[in-house]
Amino acid sequence: MARLRKKHLPHQVDLVRFLGDGAEGDIWASPVPDRPAYVEQKSRLVVDRRSTSPSSGQEVTSTTFVVLLLSDDVQPRTKVTVWKGTPRERTSEVIDSAYFEYRGTPSHVELYLE
Repeated sequence: MARLRKKHLPHQVDLVRFLGDGAEGDIWASPVPDRPAYVEQKSRLVVDRRSTSPSSGQEVTSTTFVVLLLSDDVQPRTKVTVWKGTPRERTSEVIDSAYFEYRGTPSHVELYLE
């Protein structure tokens, strides 16, 4: 099975996975720093997959596209920090994610951020 490798991903992102809702609010995992990624700042319409979002199920604009390794698969509402250490650094929630595992092509995860 062809897999995307770290050497193909020139950027790094920090991930804080959303684990769910608890009695006292949202539950977040410990931050996972410096994960290999490919990051593009480009706008596109995506369906909001965050169940607690007021725009859930509606088309919204994603301003950042991120590609990750399969091992870094995350769900909507996960917080992702891109462009760390630069003037463009920002942390956004995942609006939608897609998991691509194919034979013969590079498998990967695509994230669409706020």
